[in-house]
Formats: sequence, structure tokens, C-alpha cells
Amino acid sequence: MAADRWRDRLTTVRVRLTVLAVVIVGIGLVAGGLLVVVLVRQSLFSNAENEATQRARATAALLALGTLPSELPAAGEDRAVVQIVDRQGRVVAASAELRGRGPLVSRWPERDAFVVTLRDTSFGERGDYRVVGLAATQGREQLAVYAASSLEPVSEGVSATVFGLGVAVPILLVVVAGTSWLLVGRALRPVEAMRREVAAITATELDRRVPEPAVRDELGRLAATMNAMLDRLQGAHERQRRFVSDASHELRSPLATILTRVEVGLAHRDDTDWVRFAQSVHREGVRLDRLVDELLTLSRADNGAEPEACALVDLDELVLAEVDAVRTRGGVTVELSPFSAARIRGHPEQLRRVIRNLLDNAERHAAGAVRVGLWVADGAELVVADDGEGIPAADRDRVFDRFYRLQAARDRDSGGAGLGLAIVAEIVAGHGGQVWVADAPGGAELHVRLPATVVEPPG
Repeated sequence: MAADRWRDRLTTVRVRLTVLAVVIVGIGLVAGGLLVVVLVRQSLFSNAENEATQRARATAALLALGTLPSELPAAGEDRAVVQIVDRQGRVVAASAELRGRGPLVSRWPERDAFVVTLRDTSFGERGDYRVVGLAATQGREQLAVYAASSLEPVSEGVSATVFGLGVAVPILLVVVAGTSWLLVGRALRPVEAMRREVAAITATELDRRVPEPAVRDELGRLAATMNAMLDRLQGAHERQRRFVSDASHELRSPLATILTRVEVGLAHRDDTDWVRFAQSVHREGVRLDRLVDELLTLSRADNGAEPEACALVDLDELVLAEVDAVRTRGGVTVELSPFSAARIRGHPEQLRRVIRNLLDNAERHAAGAVRVGLWVADGAELVVADDGEGIPAADRDRVFDRFYRLQAARDRDSGGAGLGLAIVAEIVAGHGGQVWVADAPGGAELHVRLPATVVEPPG
């Protein structure tokens, strides 16, 4: 457990971002440090070469004027040493540091000067030298001027640079690590506040929300998104609670009726008309079966159950089949106007339930006639109208809510539980369509429009 806790601490976003920042900055500093060392070395090396070249040219100019003494002045700390050699290899003149020494370089300079590095410490104590050879003349005599500049400042400068970088880079990495740790911690503080708030939210406290930062940056948008998600969860929870409450109420009614009549029948066996009793119980059982079926349909829609296979559906044939069923019952007359063929892509049984629920609703509320229309425009539009009392404008959106019934339809014998139109709305929305209540001179007129994937049947 302790090892797991340490592993969790070492793999936090704060630790990983801090390590990443240190690694990236460290790589940059090392690469930059190497570049600085190379540039410093090249600069100091170039300075030494330029110093030797200038001393050689100055000496050659003095030879050309014939004023060069036999012993050249001392070089000093920052000047190159000089040696003048004739064609026979004899040293004509030299700086004090080179007294008694033979030619520095055996190579004779021609027209162009040459530069070599002399790795010989037999003269002086300053290590390697950068030697410039230059041809010169004194009168008619040809001479060679060799100017040597010590490379000790190069090694000292490079060593000082490496030492400085060796001290500065670790200090900078520590500063970067500390700064990254503080900045990342500060940036993640709102995230931690959100986490604590979300962890404290329970099913009974869905009204709580995570704190939203004042700045609408990525964290602000994250907080807003989480609060929007909590809004949806709270709404879904409240809808589920109302659904369970309404379903329990609706299921209790037929069950209570059945139990009451059974108890009365058993208490008065000799006086009970058992045929009427059976008919009553059967009627309540049918109502209960229909209610359970509607609840299962809505439950599958809520849970995203796998829908049936989508296919081309002749919507007019489904409408005609359901209209024949209504006409067979003989409760109302059904008129088809206007009516045309329409073929759409959808789920046949779900579309059949939409048509059936609309016709059942119209039949239940009609005074004596129902009108069904079907045509093709931007999509397939189905209209089911009745000549009943109609739907008030204030209730036209609410009639598609679950368990919502108009006051006139609240009696138990009407047969509706307020789920038929809710199922219609769920199925039509699943097909990408719309359902609404339209204005009508008398009665209710419900429209269903399915998306414009409509294909006119041939012929």
C-alpha cells in the first residue's frame, strides 16, 4: 500500500509536468552550453591567431624599413613572441623568450603566410602556441618572420566557461523545477477544487456545482462543461424520479381496482355476477398490460437499447393498416384526406407504434370523426386530426410529456395513462423528425414530419 501511494504521488500531473519542464530546459541549457563553449573557444583561438598575425606583419614592416634590432622586445602577457630566420636557418633576431632557440618552424613561408599550432613547451611556460609564418625582406636578404601567440588563454577561457556553466546550469534547473512546481500547483488548484466538489456530490445533492474560475480559459470551460453535465444529470434524475412516482401511481390504480373487486367478489360470492366480474378484471388487466408495455418502450428508449434494423418503409401502407383497425372497431369514422404514397427509411415497428398511438389518441378524444392525411414535401408529413374538444394552446407542448393528461382525460375509463404521445415524441426524435400540435378550427390536429430522406415509390 505504501509503495502504491508513493507511485501515485510520483505519477501525478504536477510531478510529470515539473519533470518534463526540467528535462526540456536541461536539454536546452546543455545544448546551449556546448554551443557557448565552442563559440568561446573559436573566439579565443581567433584572437590568438590575429595577435600573432599582427605581430608578424608589424615585424615584417620594420624589416622592410631596415630598423629592426638584433634582439626583439619582450612579448608581454598579451603579445606574441617573434623570431626572424634567414635562408640558411640561422636565427637573426628573436624575442627574449626565444633566446638560444633554433627556428620555431622548419617550413619556409612563400608568398602567402601560413598558420600552424605548435605543441611544444620547450620555450616559455605557456603551453601550446599558434604560429604564423610570414615572408619578409631586408634589403636584398630574404627572411622569415615567425610570430607565436600562446594558446593558454584559450584553455583558460574554455575552462572558466565550462566551470561557470557547470555551476549555473544546476542552479537554473533547480529554479526551473521550483518555479514549475509552484506554477503547475497554482494552475491545478481549481482542478483540485473541482475534484473535491465532485467527490462530495451524492445522489441527494445533485444541486451542487463546481466552482468556476473568473477567467474563461481551458479550466473555466472545463468547469462550465462539468456544471452543464451536472445540470443534465440533475434533470435526468428528477425526470427519473417523477417517472418512477408517476408509474407507481398509474400501476397502483388498476391493481387496486382488481384487488378491490376480487375482495368484494370473494366476500359476496352468491351475489356476484362472475361474468361481469371477469369482464371488469379483464379490462383492468388489458389496461395494466398496455401500461407496462408503454413503460418498457420508454425504458428501452431511455437506456439506448439497440434499435431494430433500419429499412425502407412504405409509410402509407402502415397508415392504411392501422386505419383499418380503427374502422373495424367502429367507434369513429376515419377519412383519408389528403393522402398519398410515401416511402422513408426507418424502423417499421416503431413507426407503426407512432401511427397507432396517434390514432388511439384521436379515437379516444373524437366526437365521431377522425381525419388522417399523408403527403410528401420537404419530408413525409403525417397529420391525425379529430373533432373533439381540442388541446388548449398552453398545453400543446406539455401533452408530449410523460404521464401528462388533459383535465378532461383524467378519468380512469378513458384508457390513457399519458404515455402514448410521449412515446410518439421519443420515436419521432429518434428518427430525426418533429411532432407538434397545430392550430385547428375544431378538435386537435397533430403533425409528424420525418426527415427529408423520402423517396417517392415508382408508379
